[in-house]
Amino acid sequence: MLNSEQKKAVEHTEWPLLILAWAGAGKTHSLTERVAYMVKTLWIAPTSILCVTFTNKAAKEMRERIAKTLWKDIENLNMYRSSDFPLIGTFHALWVYFLRLFIDRIGYEKSFTILDEDDKLKIIKEILDEKWIDTKEINARQVVYWISTAKNLCINAKMYSYNVKSYFEEKVSEVFEVYEKRLKEMNVLDFDDILSKTSEILDIPEVLEYFQNGFQYFMVDEYQDTNETQYRIVNKLASKSKNICVVGDDWQGIYSWRWANIQNIFNFQKDYKDCKVVKLEQNYRSTKSIISGANSVIKNNIGILDKTLWTDNVEWEKINIIETFDEKQECEKVAEEIRDILDDREENIAVLYRTNGQSRLIEEALLYKWITYRVYGWVKFYERKEIKDILAYLRILANPNDVISLKRIINVPTRKIWAKSVQVLFNYARNYAVTPLDIMDNVDEITELTPLAKKWVATFNNIYKTLKEFALTNTVDNIMKHIVKLIDYEAYLLDEYGSEEYETKMDNVREFRNMASRYSWLEPTEALSLFLEDVALITDADTDKEWSSFKVSLMSIHLSKWLEFDNVFIVWAEEWLFPHSRSLLDTKQLEEERRLMYVAMTRAKKHLFISRASERFTFWSYSANPPSRFIREIPEELIERKQFQRTFANNLSFSTGFGTKFSFENSTEVTDNTPKIRTLIHNDPTSFALGDRVNHVKFWVGTIVSITWKMADIAWGWWYWIKKMNIEIAPLEKL
Repeated sequence: MLNSEQKKAVEHTEWPLLILAWAGAGKTHSLTERVAYMVKTLWIAPTSILCVTFTNKAAKEMRERIAKTLWKDIENLNMYRSSDFPLIGTFHALWVYFLRLFIDRIGYEKSFTILDEDDKLKIIKEILDEKWIDTKEINARQVVYWISTAKNLCINAKMYSYNVKSYFEEKVSEVFEVYEKRLKEMNVLDFDDILSKTSEILDIPEVLEYFQNGFQYFMVDEYQDTNETQYRIVNKLASKSKNICVVGDDWQGIYSWRWANIQNIFNFQKDYKDCKVVKLEQNYRSTKSIISGANSVIKNNIGILDKTLWTDNVEWEKINIIETFDEKQECEKVAEEIRDILDDREENIAVLYRTNGQSRLIEEALLYKWITYRVYGWVKFYERKEIKDILAYLRILANPNDVISLKRIINVPTRKIWAKSVQVLFNYARNYAVTPLDIMDNVDEITELTPLAKKWVATFNNIYKTLKEFALTNTVDNIMKHIVKLIDYEAYLLDEYGSEEYETKMDNVREFRNMASRYSWLEPTEALSLFLEDVALITDADTDKEWSSFKVSLMSIHLSKWLEFDNVFIVWAEEWLFPHSRSLLDTKQLEEERRLMYVAMTRAKKHLFISRASERFTFWSYSANPPSRFIREIPEELIERKQFQRTFANNLSFSTGFGTKFSFENSTEVTDNTPKIRTLIHNDPTSFALGDRVNHVKFWVGTIVSITWKMADIAWGWWYWIKKMNIEIAPLEKL
């Protein structure tokens, strides 16, 4: 069922269309129905339709919905070879497909692999070392950032060198030039190259013509989040047919730090002067109070397109503002509200914060109340050592030029091929313009290597050849199994990490194999290539498990953008924290912070809580920040305030060392207007030793199980939950 505006969006299929779709306005439903209408009613060839999204999760959802509408079996569908299904995917996934077809036109082999951010940083550090550039003066991560910035603005190393204006930029330019050459030698692309190289191949007239003849209809989701390179690619592709439909919401433009240019959506009507504009303003997700509050906040931005979000949903309850004395009390009250929700009704809950580092106190409060939760956005599955090791073996099988992967695994497990021997191999490879694997075939002729080094290099070369032959006829999951067995990886993990951590790591490897088994139906070489692509393109917003399978989820607001929850808690809502301090003197940044608040508020379906503390301990000092201006921008009639004063114990209590007492049970709320003097803790680290029993205000009694000067690992309680603490300043009492 479509409303009147959605119907307009669905039925306008020729010439440019701008769909302004606000939060919860049924955007995906409209896009799905639009594709179905084009195929089933207008008999437009499905393969002439290209749909671009930002996350794998969104692309998967759209594929499934369209497949259901068109009565297709999504399980056995290969979109890149299908003759009766639209091409749907993320910017990066689709452009990789384009590059597989034509990257040889710009000097790369089609067997290229994709570099992850960790390995990218390693290459930059190597180049800095080679050029004798002081990494204290020129930080490697800064160089990575500036090179990424250039690529996302369609600027290559040569172009960058023309605009050098400082010593730092001069050094970045030097590294950039070598970095580009190094990647080409290795036949690898970094994440930014996927966009910039696609733009480059589309500058070749016959390549552009090939895609323009193949696709006549283009749909782009989240258009407000496109950067300069994405904008150029889309406009090149659509320049012939002009049948382009973009969907977006300028109120949700929150990725300028990823080089997104919100002006792209503002300029669409200038780029396509005859375009039609459809506004999807009816919200199907949230209650009236949440929508009214979010509208009131975002309307304080100046640079916005004119519209008003509205809903027919019930009023429900008001927006809850939780105001507490300090940050610990804030987290306790949030945890209490969460416990009440879990006890009262079967609903999911999200705790949203401005930055990832703000989750710690919330986690501690949830643990104390025995509330299970999951944190998103920290250590990623694909960044774990065991996963990266197996990935490196797979990548070297797919691309023998990938020397970064080769460096990672040539001595994993330990084969006594030391750094000096590796460098000799790589020097020979560079001098003869071949791969290090080619050099290994003639290792006996390398006089610089010792007999023992030659033996181990030959051993590794035999392993590689065995795996290479095996990979030609076997599935990806079987290749992984064969790698683990051939290199005796289980014994290596057991020796390196001990029995307890070994089990966890092997579970991760098994889960990795399970994921790879989904590609078993493809031809082996194609399966390996596609699997490596998909792994490289997984983003923070993608997960194998449903978000809703966890009752309580903790995440940054940025990560929550494509999600919705029955109950949402927005914490740390104070000036200097949210909005962030760096935005307060910059109008554009402040407006983006307000858009971030709008996104956070509109994730809530039924209940919205916003919390703040009057006093907060951050960066080794106390501060009393005023309430966030975003709270003040919500009309008072939409708010229900829950105000709490400092709590004192009626029963068992412990001194915090901060001039207050904290109770674990039977606490009451009282008002105390007496000024309090707070003092910082200064313990003598030398008075603590391994095995000491200590008392902590929050975690009760624990045992020091590891200590290195000021830092100690302390096991708390009978469940042996280990937490690292700075014993000089932690509120600890030696027992």
